[in-house]
Order: sequence, then structure tokens, then C-alpha cells
Amino acid sequence: MIAAAFLYGRQIGESALAEYETEQAGRILWNRAELQYLEGMDETIYVTGHKSPDSDSVCSAILYAHLLRELGFDAEPVVLGAINNETRFILEAAGVEEPPLLEDASGKTMVLVDHSDYLQSADGLEDAKVITVIDHHGIGTVTTSNQVIYDARPLGSTATIIGVRYYNYGVEIDQQSAILLIGAILSDTSQFKSDNTTPADPDLLDYLSKIAGIEDIDLFYQDMYKALISYDGQSDEEIFFSDYKEYESGWKSFAIASVQAYDEEAAKMLAARMKSIFPSVLPSTDVDFAFVQVSVFHDDLSMNYLVAADEASTEVLEAALYGKAVFDGTSYVLKPGVSRRQVLVPEISEVLNGYPKE
Repeated sequence: MIAAAFLYGRQIGESALAEYETEQAGRILWNRAELQYLEGMDETIYVTGHKSPDSDSVCSAILYAHLLRELGFDAEPVVLGAINNETRFILEAAGVEEPPLLEDASGKTMVLVDHSDYLQSADGLEDAKVITVIDHHGIGTVTTSNQVIYDARPLGSTATIIGVRYYNYGVEIDQQSAILLIGAILSDTSQFKSDNTTPADPDLLDYLSKIAGIEDIDLFYQDMYKALISYDGQSDEEIFFSDYKEYESGWKSFAIASVQAYDEEAAKMLAARMKSIFPSVLPSTDVDFAFVQVSVFHDDLSMNYLVAADEASTEVLEAALYGKAVFDGTSYVLKPGVSRRQVLVPEISEVLNGYPKE
């Protein structure tokens, strides 16, 4: 039983175990009660992460759709754009097919994972019915008039939250799901080096590794990271949009593209390439400020190369960094590196909140 497994191997007597399992049955019943408002729903539920999907977004969509199917609902995972090479590696390791592309959410019943903002979500979402949001970011702009399950927790990955929900609903985690969970958790926490990591993330991964049959987590992450930074077959513009997110703060909008590099030399090169394509990619966006975060997170290396799109973006970035970074002529270099979600977005948002309405 998954509930018994979470006792972390503690030895207890038969009577105590029976009492514990009775309590767990009650807990599962109470948790599943929140699904009562979905009873009688016969349409397909589409589960999606954000645009420019990363591994946590894609794996979480697959995992939550699987959880809903196990609970008797017709659920299908979808993506809103091309997946990256790291995600492809994880899906291949799990033996799971890439979800289909959803071009328009209008009129559909939707579950959102790893985001809650219209800017980052599916086209037509304003005309869809959102029934659930599972996220580890701040509260976004998506609103509903219907009842909704909203589970937002400050954990290292959305997949960690979904792993907890498997447990709360009493649904066993199979090998494929365990591999997806491990890949998503490792990716979004940079193997627990990112400052968004919580104790729940490595604890869950330790439990999952036995189910997944992955004996060497370090090697698995190294292979993931090599796939992530390869960018094989991608143009500079595709690299820019491979992990690109837009935000709103005050009266302004901004975007941060996240790119990964293996070492400092590669980070400098990628930063220069990303700087050079700003003139060609910015017209396709509709933001006031734009930035690229080139990161190195592996072994003992932790650094960011932050690139601003133009003079206005540079002013915002300098104000957000409070002189903490060193400018090398192209990038603002931070050592150790910081999280886009935990640090850059809040700091830039704080600066923009002070901008007057035009």
C-alpha cells in the first residue's frame, strides 16, 4: 500500500497497523470528496502545462491526467508547444508518448498545471471551463465562475504536489509515473541545488527511485542535463522560446527566457547569441521588457548570465539586482545562480510595481 510505504519503514504492531490503515481509508475518502462536483461529467478533461513547456509542465500534465483516469474520469494530457530535449529524454526513459498539441482551448474543460496565468496558457482559455489548477508559483490571472480545485504549494516542482495528491487520493504510483515524477522534480530543482527546493522534494524522490528502478539518480540527472543543454537541431530563436515565460506586474509586462549551459564558457557564448537575436524575436512578443537567463546548475557550478533586451530592460534589471551582479559587457553575472521563479520574477515585479500608469 502506498500509505504504508510512507511510514518510511517504521516497525509497528499488527493492531497499530490496522488502526493506521483505517485512518488512511478515512483520509482518502475525505480527499476524494472534493471530486464530487465533477460527478456526471462525461466530456474529456484536457490537462495542460504552460506555453514553452518544460519538463515539470509536461510530466505534470501526463501525471495528473493519469491520476484522473485512475479515478474514473476521461482525461487527456496535452502540450502548448514543442517539448525540449530534456523532456524528450524523460519521456523515452519512462516509455511514454509525447502528448498531442492543443491549439485552442475554447469550449473545452481544462485542468492547468504548473501555471495559472492567461499569458502563459492556452489560446482560447478565456472561453474554456477551468476546473482545477495545480501549481507551485504565485496566484495568476486565471479566474472561474464555477467551483474549482486550486492546489498551490511552495514546493520545488508541480510534480511534487501531484505526487502528494496520488498519496492523498490513495492511488498507487506505477513505474512509468515514478520515472516522470523523478525527472520533473530533478529538472525543476536542478537536482536540489535550486533555492526553490524543499525537504519534500528529495524525500519523495527517495521513495520513488525504488519504484522507478533507477539505481543511480546522479547519473540519470547527468543524462537529463546533457540532453537539456544539447539544443540539437534548434535555431537560436527556438532556443530562446524553448523555456520562455511572460508575466505582468503593475501596468507593465515582461518576459524571461531561460537557457541552460554546461559551463561558464558555454554560458558566455549562449548569452551573446541570445543578445544578438533580441531584435528579431521581440516583435513576435508583446511585452514591455525582456530578459534571458543563461544558467549553469550542476555539480558544484551555480551561476547565471542575465541579458537585457534593450536600454529600458537594462534599467529594470539593474534596479532589480541591487548591484549584486557583475557586468561583463554583455551579461550581468550572478554567482551563485538564482531561481527565475523564486528570485528574478519577484525582484523585477517589485521594480515594475513602482512604474506609473501611462
